[in-house]
This record gives sequence, structure tokens and C-alpha cells, in this order.
Amino acid sequence: MMSSNLFINYSLAGMSLAYRLIGTRLTNTLIERTAASIFTGGVTIDDLLRDMDLNEKRKIGSISMMVVEGLTNASESTLDHFYNISRDTVTKMTQGRSEAHFAVKLTAFVSLEVMQRVSGA
Repeated sequence: MMSSNLFINYSLAGMSLAYRLIGTRLTNTLIERTAASIFTGGVTIDDLLRDMDLNEKRKIGSISMMVVEGLTNASESTLDHFYNISRDTVTKMTQGRSEAHFAVKLTAFVSLEVMQRVSGA
């Protein structure tokens, strides 16, 4: 699926259409139970902590990665929301652990318009 140009080129449009036709909750549930399960441990901090605990028992390290990008006209309040989620994630994943790893794409905090201007330059 991920090697299909058809899927890659039209998945965002298909997802947007599914949001309108069957709703956000059902669409996200379908995504989470199919392709997303291959690439992610979940969508909430609780999902992350559960996976970290399981991996720790297996002597496997974990990295939390926050991937958000492609927002058009991102408001300050939206960017503040991403910042707060990132801060809360780091706080919770380090509680009771000697170490934790968190990776964030800085593009989560930059609007799509700015990225397009930088890319064009």
C-alpha cells in the first residue's frame, strides 16, 4: 500500500472525503486499526506509556515521535496546543523512568505556507 503511487497521491483526498462522508471518529478508527497500527503504537499518551512499559519489560527502548505538519494558516493557539501536548508527553514519559526519548519534527510548529515559502526559496 505504501509503495503505491496511487495511494500516496490520493490518500489525503480520500481521508478528507471519508471525514465528510462517515465522520472523523469512524475514519480515524479505521486508519488506526489498519495502516496506522503498522507505523504507530497509538494516538494518545496512554497508548505511548503502555507500549513503553511493554517494551521495557522486553528490554527494548522506546522513542516517542510527534509528527504534525501540513496545517494551513496555523493559529498561535493551535501551535500552543502542539507545544503543550509535547511538553505533557515528555513529562509523563519520564515519570518513574531513568531516561526517555522524544523526537519532534519542528515542522509541527511551522505553518504550511511558511514551509512552502522556504522550499521555494
